[in-house]
Amino acid sequence: MRVLHLVPSLALGGTEAVADLLDDLARAHGHASSVDLPFDRERPPGALSRARWIAWALRRRDADVMHAHLAWPDRLGAALLAARDRPLVITSHLLPDGDHWPRDRITALDARLMLRLAARRPRTVFVTLSLRDRDRLADFGVASTVIRNAPPFPRVAQAPCAWPASGMRIASVGRLHPQKGFDRMLRALADPSLAGLPWHWAIAGDGPQRAELEALRDDLGLRARVTFAGARPPLDVLGGASVFVAPSRAEGMPLSPLEALEAGVPVLLSDIAPHRELLGGVPGSLLPADDTRWPDALRARLATGTDPALLEVQRAVLGGDPRERCWRETVSCYEAVRARWA
Repeated sequence: MRVLHLVPSLALGGTEAVADLLDDLARAHGHASSVDLPFDRERPPGALSRARWIAWALRRRDADVMHAHLAWPDRLGAALLAARDRPLVITSHLLPDGDHWPRDRITALDARLMLRLAARRPRTVFVTLSLRDRDRLADFGVASTVIRNAPPFPRVAQAPCAWPASGMRIASVGRLHPQKGFDRMLRALADPSLAGLPWHWAIAGDGPQRAELEALRDDLGLRARVTFAGARPPLDVLGGASVFVAPSRAEGMPLSPLEALEAGVPVLLSDIAPHRELLGGVPGSLLPADDTRWPDALRARLATGTDPALLEVQRAVLGGDPRERCWRETVSCYEAVRARWA
């Protein structure tokens, strides 16, 4: 089977990592597979004009199955145009809350209308990453299959974090963007009740909010206790970490907590729907929904240190082989959409 992963993106992040993982898995299972991005990996553009989107979508392509990975629903028109009439699987990695939906980058139509139009396409299967997003699509009459992400294959640490000799080592991984909630974690850690506890927070990632976050860190007096490590392999900060924290405001089904658990680091997540779906059944895994209560929760966690029993229960959510499970569920969608073609 020839699989082409269409990734109408502006940068490299979680969506692109999932496409790369499935590309690796497809080839490992004997299929011809490749990833098609609208930019050079060495020079992510951050923005593309409508003309550039159309030019990318109109490239000549052929495959038995095309798999479009949408970081945001405004790229659906580009994916549909690129796929033409070929069998198509569409994975929505994150859907908006409420009524704040974007307009499609190709057609300028409301993204919800584009979803309804795409659902009429006979050779199409929709995939979501969480029950929450499955239900969001169902609101528009679009049926989807839920396939939870698997952690990417670990990348070797390049420059392991220089942790302090003692104290709690807090790690985070993610793009420096308001979605990831690093600003509210900074404010929580600046609470006077945490000043006397030995801890250090290291974040692997880069993004448009870096200067703002560094300024906030310094204004809060945390310059010596918080390191923005830049874009680097997650294992640079996961190695030796005591706890992994994801303070996100929104996610599809995040990769970084899965990577942390696979690396043997217990996680502490914000109370949002995908995090509840992942670990809501494991007490001690979620921060309070009200972030003004985070200092109390963090003080309790920092005072008790690493909890091996909690890690064991949390790691059980990965299952025996999460990547193979993800591949089996994905290839079943490929087979289903090809059957519609026949």
